[in-house]
Amino acid sequence: MRKSVNAALTQREETAEELVGILNAISVVSKRLARKLTMLEKPPDEGRDKTDGTAETAAANAD
Repeated sequence: MRKSVNAALTQREETAEELVGILNAISVVSKRLARKLTMLEKPPDEGRDKTDGTAETAAANAD
């Protein structure tokens, strides 16, 4: 009985750690997406490259 309780607790801990990792990854991707969308909304004179329309800057790639 005790082994099954310990196994269940270990499984819960592993699941919780996995969920934390997944949520963390979602957060990072969301932050990058928000930053890129913000850069796309800015006029060309506020940070966008005027030649090809991309919003790539050193700040956008720094994570």
